[in-house]
Order: sequence, then structure tokens, then C-alpha cells
Amino acid sequence: MRHIVWQRLRDQHPLGTPYDPKTGKGTIGKNYCYQVTAGSSQLFFEDKEFNLYGGAGALGMEIAEYMGDNFDHSEVDFIHGAGIRSTQYGDRPIAVNRVPAGTPNWGAEFKEKSIKYANSNFPVKTQGASLPHKENYLDLDPEFKDEFGYPLLRMTYEYTDNDRAMGKYMSAITRKFAEEIGADIIDTNEEQGPFNVNKDSNTHNTGGVIMGTDPEKSALNTYLQMWEAENVFVLGASAFPHNSSFNPTGTLGALSYRAAEGIQKYLKEGGLLVKA
Repeated sequence: MRHIVWQRLRDQHPLGTPYDPKTGKGTIGKNYCYQVTAGSSQLFFEDKEFNLYGGAGALGMEIAEYMGDNFDHSEVDFIHGAGIRSTQYGDRPIAVNRVPAGTPNWGAEFKEKSIKYANSNFPVKTQGASLPHKENYLDLDPEFKDEFGYPLLRMTYEYTDNDRAMGKYMSAITRKFAEEIGADIIDTNEEQGPFNVNKDSNTHNTGGVIMGTDPEKSALNTYLQMWEAENVFVLGASAFPHNSSFNPTGTLGALSYRAAEGIQKYLKEGGLLVKA
């Protein structure tokens, strides 16, 4: 699946060697990763209220027992895992109408249940790792250009078999949580559908200019300095070789400090700061 990301490029001749999915050569655009959120369950209650109109962007809790290798993988058909979380962001009237599956999306019944469950629902969600795949990458679109004539950035991405297997497994886990909590109605997203850029709105995008120890396999060294352009440092989650279950902010902060240290060192010494 190909989706156009409308972003102006700084130059028609980007630094580094573009990744070629057919040969596996090149590093720029390689290892683009997203995040897998299938497997979540929405809980509805007949006699409980949670004041969902109040909230904040980071209000919630998460357990890490199903992240990475924190659980037994001997009988599952995927690697890595997902965090399980419940959040309360502050639901807005009209913008957020959570109703049980099967409810019409308009009309008297929709209105009735929207009001009934407005403060009587909450999620048990998953945020799973997205691992790199040779066919998921970024490149320059050969056809579409911006108003200045520069090619647009093109994203080629689809969920993998590993993503789908992980989502299916996590759906059983979140449903078990929901049953233990005692929800009256449980709607579980059991399958990871095809990627849809309009609906899959998790913005934890990573990869494309990844860091590593080998210039043949990575674009940056551990100071986020480009192997092929020593006076260029690239900051951001684009340096992540894959996308773990966690939010990227803390790691981004640490890498920013690391890059700042590298820039200071480069201004004094010059040259590549890490030898391949």
C-alpha cells in the first residue's frame, strides 16, 4: 500500500544512499516503522460512571508484562509484544461518541446510547512494537511534486504477519482483563486490518534515517551524525532502528543530549566521531 505524505523536501538530491527494497542496499528511508494497536477492548458499564470529560494527554496507567520478552513466547507465533494501558484524555461531546458495537451510527438509538454510555465506558488498550520489514520504507515520489517542483516524500507501509499475530494474541489478553474488571459489554478489536492512513492515527512514526554501527546498514552513528556527511546531524525518531511498545519521548530526549554532545565534540575535533 502506498500513501503520500505531504512534506516539502529540503533538496532534490538528499544526502546518503536511498534504500532499495529489491536489493536491500542503501540506508535512507530504510526501517520505517509505525505502531500496532490491534487487540484493544472497549468496556461499557450499566451502573458505573468515570467522569470522562476530565483528563489529560498523559493521564493513564500501563503494565509492561506483555512487552518485549517479559512473557513466555514459546507457544506464540510472533516476537516482541505490547504494553497494555488505560487512559483518560478528556472526552469531548459530539467529537467522542463511544457506543457498543451494533449500535446505528445515527438516529434515536444512537443518541440514546451516546448519552447512556458517555461516562460509563473506558478502554483497555494495547500499544505494540512495530518491527522493520524490507517492504516498509520511505522514498521520493517519482511523480508527485510540491509547488516548488520538489518531489514529495512517499511512504510505503503495511502491517506484517508478525503484527497481526501479536494483535490477535493481545486481544485475548485485553478481553480477559475486561472480564475480570466486570464490564457489562466488551467490544474487542481482534484483528489488525489493513493500514489506513486516515484511521490509524498513532503518531509514533520511527525509522528512515536509522542509527547503527555499520555504514552499510545504517545512516547515522550513535551521535546521530551521518556516516556519509560528517557535518550533518539528524535528530528525531527517524534514528530508531525499530519501534518498541513504549512512547518515544524519553528516548528522543536522551538522543538529543547525545547529539548535542556530538555536535560540540565535532566543532572542536571535526571528522567522524565514531569509527565504523
